[in-house]
Amino acid sequence: MEVLKASISFLTTIPIKGDIEKLRRNLWIFPYCGVIIGLTVASITYLLNFLDLSFLGIVAYVLVEGINHIDGLADFGDAFFAPKSKKIQALKDTKIGAGGVIFVVLYLLTLYHGFLKANFVDIVLAQTLAKFCMLILITTSKPSWEGIASYIMEYAKKRDLAIASPTFIPFLLLNPIKFFRVFIISIAVALIVKYYSEKTFNGVSGDVLGAVNCIVFATALTFS
Repeated sequence: MEVLKASISFLTTIPIKGDIEKLRRNLWIFPYCGVIIGLTVASITYLLNFLDLSFLGIVAYVLVEGINHIDGLADFGDAFFAPKSKKIQALKDTKIGAGGVIFVVLYLLTLYHGFLKANFVDIVLAQTLAKFCMLILITTSKPSWEGIASYIMEYAKKRDLAIASPTFIPFLLLNPIKFFRVFIISIAVALIVKYYSEKTFNGVSGDVLGAVNCIVFATALTFS
């Protein structure tokens, strides 16, 4: 329970106090926390759709998960469009440029469309995959530099992925064809981000982890 509280505290804005030291040593909890976030977002989204207030779905999502991941996506977008010699500088820069604006706008538009068409289970699966893909980068890459990513990754082990994998069993049983389609596409996208980040930034940073969360979440919703 303490590990779950720590993950909710770290990955959401829900006012629960958690010990980040427990989270660092139990990173397998990420996808399980993703299930909770997904259930919360899906419930709110369905209620808003029922009330013809679907345009507030994105606002609700941001209120639940916070802006840290979106901020990472914005910085990643700036770095993506920056000249080769300035990509690392752009990723570290706290100011948001045109590239970041483009990434964030596309992300929010994709989420809006996804929330309209996706069913309850699709949203939960997409959020679970987003957190699982963060875990993939955490456990199979290295930090680009000292920061939040290096702090979180200190005790990362590949076995965390194995312990996290059972989160997908219910989705597999419910609709195996859809699950495998969305799963394979999402993992492929995460590995592309991983390859790009390792080649460009010599590893992954906190911004890259936030970006992969957003990109995979949007991708999984799109292909659900």
